[in-house]
Amino acid sequence: MLSRRAAAVAPFLAFGAAAIVAGGATAAAIAYHPTEHLVWMVAYLVLVVGAMQGVLGSGQAWLAEGPPPARIVWSQWALFNLGNAGVVGGTLCNRTGIVAAGTLLFVAAIGWFLYGVRHCRRRGWGIAYRALLALISLSALIGLGISAMSHPA
Repeated sequence: MLSRRAAAVAPFLAFGAAAIVAGGATAAAIAYHPTEHLVWMVAYLVLVVGAMQGVLGSGQAWLAEGPPPARIVWSQWALFNLGNAGVVGGTLCNRTGIVAAGTLLFVAAIGWFLYGVRHCRRRGWGIAYRALLALISLSALIGLGISAMSHPA
């Protein structure tokens, strides 16, 4: 039986690991015929969907005074991954509106992670986690701007 904190991390780590493997497999598959969008997608899968998902889910579970209940964990997981799906799908299809919708969901998930650590067990780590959330949100908004400039409506 997993502890409540470990259970709160599990979906993020499992899907994050799967995204890293998918990114690696995609990189291998496109190695001889890479395109700008597919190379970007590999990096996004590994860094955001994979690594960041694991870090954000772990940070919340271990830093919050109490681990979030399962329904919150799964709701955050769904929101975060739906946002990522929108960003990836919209980028691959050159649809800025879909990228914008995905970014909105993604940033909402980041806000929910921020809310989840409003009462932290570790002050220093809490500050670092919040700074990371701010950086990720800012990078998402910059990415949306780049998408809008690259593919005007």
